[in-house]
Amino acid sequence: MKILHYALGFPPYRTGGATKFCIDLLKWQAAQGHQTALLWPGRMRFRGGAVTVKDRGLARIDKEQSKIRSFEICNPLPVPYDEGICASDIGIYRRGGGKEAYEHMFFWYLPDVIHIHTFMGLHSDFLDAARKRGIRCVFTAHDYFPICPKVTMFREGQPCAAARDFSACERCNETALSLRRVWILQSPFYRKIKDISLVCRLRKRHRDRFLRGDARGKRAQTSDAAESYRRLREHYEAMLGKMDAIHYNSALTQSVYEKYLKLPSRSRVIGITHGDIQDHRKQREYAPHCLWLAYLGPRGEAKGFFLLQAALDKLWKSNRQFSLDVYFETAKRPPYMRCHKRYAYEELGAVFKDTDLVIVPSIWRETFGYAVLEALSYGVPALISGSVGARDILAPGAGILIEDITVEKLYEALRQITAEKLARMNRAILKRQEIPTMRRMAEEIEALYKGSLLVQTEAARRLRGKHC
Repeated sequence: MKILHYALGFPPYRTGGATKFCIDLLKWQAAQGHQTALLWPGRMRFRGGAVTVKDRGLARIDKEQSKIRSFEICNPLPVPYDEGICASDIGIYRRGGGKEAYEHMFFWYLPDVIHIHTFMGLHSDFLDAARKRGIRCVFTAHDYFPICPKVTMFREGQPCAAARDFSACERCNETALSLRRVWILQSPFYRKIKDISLVCRLRKRHRDRFLRGDARGKRAQTSDAAESYRRLREHYEAMLGKMDAIHYNSALTQSVYEKYLKLPSRSRVIGITHGDIQDHRKQREYAPHCLWLAYLGPRGEAKGFFLLQAALDKLWKSNRQFSLDVYFETAKRPPYMRCHKRYAYEELGAVFKDTDLVIVPSIWRETFGYAVLEALSYGVPALISGSVGARDILAPGAGILIEDITVEKLYEALRQITAEKLARMNRAILKRQEIPTMRRMAEEIEALYKGSLLVQTEAARRLRGKHC
């Protein structure tokens, strides 16, 4: 099978869970004999110009020298990341283009399936060209970008309550990147300087401020802006309507999409994993008088870090002995916190070696949450909020689930943790917890690819046969 993936690009220029999922799936599919390639949004011409697709040959994607065929869209739509979209720029993000370039690409490179991991940077004309050729299109919902330009549907410390009427969208997106900054971030020059120490520090400072929520819009909302954001959502809803199938990584993700969008019924929930997750479960020993905790997320509001810190501050005052490992640097840290540098996936064993409990206290509706699966794969129990999509995979007794999480609920749950309770959860993981493998996930996704073949029209099948 010839499979073309569309995502934001290759590591190390692109990072994050969606990139990890896409690249590991690409590698697995290639190892199974499929022809795989990645199409990604590249450089923008600031003054406009024609859309083209460039064959960039084989791209090296890891230390093992694995290579994947690479196609770059030159002059794609802007990529807003999770920074939002200004109301005045919405017309640009809905702009058509590239029809001839995409039709030409499919004439000389005709995939059986296109697996789309984001709509950022992608013209709707790409989907029209694919449908014209009868190519199957599958979308994986990694985040909420088709619903919310800020990706998380999270504002002012809580899940957004104004997502239906768009009444807060202009204020929430007030801090979005300018088109000039997006142009710089998508440039080949930026890809070369991204990892220079000064650029890393500037980027970290910006992300820390962004995750803390320091920059919140204060501008008054206008009715014209609300209507613009409504049209933007309708644009992405129409693009989703052109999918042959939608893959949700959790039941939570599906529920949010179906709450706000009218979508095709051709969908399926398939839990996700990545290539560095193996079954390392073992029986663990627990000290009776000290609790070793780990938080693997960023220092951000949406991920629940500040909620966790408030609960632990209270626990510390009760004279409970514990330690919290975090994987970011912070100038102000309480005595119970140990800060480490950001870890690589191959270091997961060291991360979980002395961890009793992983805490994932997300406030936003987190679509999945790899940290939960990573912990379970080492036999480490997880304490998670009810807003974490990975709750789907948590076996009975293998962790603690807190619905409608608050500081008080989290404090009480942690206060009641004992060595005996940890040992029971560890035994439940050994006995009942399933650790999803790349093989199983890839096979289920391939079945989704093949299942979507049923919705092709006879005319589309004839068209494919004519040009193969």
